[in-house]
Amino acid sequence: MGGIPGTGILCAIDYVTMRLSGVRRWATGSDKKLVGGYWAVVAPVLLLQYVADTGWDWWRVLPVVAVTVLLDTAMVAVLVERFLPLFLSRNWWRGLAQLPVLLLLSGGLYLLLYGSLLGHRIDLSGGRIVLGAVAHAKSYGLLAVLLTGKRYVNLQHTLLRTRQAQTESELRNLKAQLDPHFLFNNLNVLRGLIQHDPAEAHEFLNRFASLYRFLIRYKEEDVVPLSEELQFVQEYIYLLRHRFGAAYDFREEITPTARLRQLLVVPGTLQLLVENAIKHNAGDEENPLVITIAVTAVALTVSHPRRPKLTAVESMGTGLDNLRERYRLLFSCGIEVAQSPVFFAVTVPVVPLGQTGPAV
Repeated sequence: MGGIPGTGILCAIDYVTMRLSGVRRWATGSDKKLVGGYWAVVAPVLLLQYVADTGWDWWRVLPVVAVTVLLDTAMVAVLVERFLPLFLSRNWWRGLAQLPVLLLLSGGLYLLLYGSLLGHRIDLSGGRIVLGAVAHAKSYGLLAVLLTGKRYVNLQHTLLRTRQAQTESELRNLKAQLDPHFLFNNLNVLRGLIQHDPAEAHEFLNRFASLYRFLIRYKEEDVVPLSEELQFVQEYIYLLRHRFGAAYDFREEITPTARLRQLLVVPGTLQLLVENAIKHNAGDEENPLVITIAVTAVALTVSHPRRPKLTAVESMGTGLDNLRERYRLLFSCGIEVAQSPVFFAVTVPVVPLGQTGPAV
């Protein structure tokens, strides 16, 4: 359990361990149903067995059956509530040291009770106590296995729910980072246009409002159809061309067999990759920077030559890191960055419709 990454998972383990610890927590509603169902099946079998072994009437062996039920249930309670949490904690060695003592005590108690009830000679020598512990373990073993298995399944469900909640929380935080990022950059563009060309600024504002409607529409969505994403980036490219003229040349290479409406990507993927290309690379009308958007049935790639601007652009790299993390959380796969002194490309996966959801 300690190998599962994430502080949220470790907290879940601590939480479940606390829930398991302490005899006062013994027997939740489902535990009672399991124990009750078990004895409803096993107790009649024990009754018949004791009648056959002793030759007594059934009413005389009822106390023996009752003691078996009580003793075995108590033993399982101690094992599950006391020792299971120890084995799941950092103090597992304490449980390992105490378990033999418990087993020997249970063996001695087993011999005393059944010797008294059945009229057998009570022998508490070392060898007999060990045999009594083994005999008692056979008696309660199946119930212990069933209840421990149930607790293990419950623990796995708790961990799964915790991981899902943690993933959804991380996704919400990542998506929340995108809106201010997008707004800040485009308002800077609008400010420049207002100063130099108010009429063009009006058209830019209309296009920008259209783009922001797209972001609002998909704000709560983890994925968007690739066809919608391509339409969104076309609007964004329109704004870029009105600001930079022919300094940047955008080309699309779409595989004819790619079903764009059936393929999904993270919203804003293309906008971020195109924005990064322009932010870090210079272009001019005589020698435009060619930015290629290539689409296949399995991937989306944005590539361009490397042409660093003369004045270095301050960047924390958070945009690409954000995108990488979102793809990891949603699809359990990363994005690929290929670069050389003269070339740069980012490839992200596209996912067929129906194969999405936070990865846990």
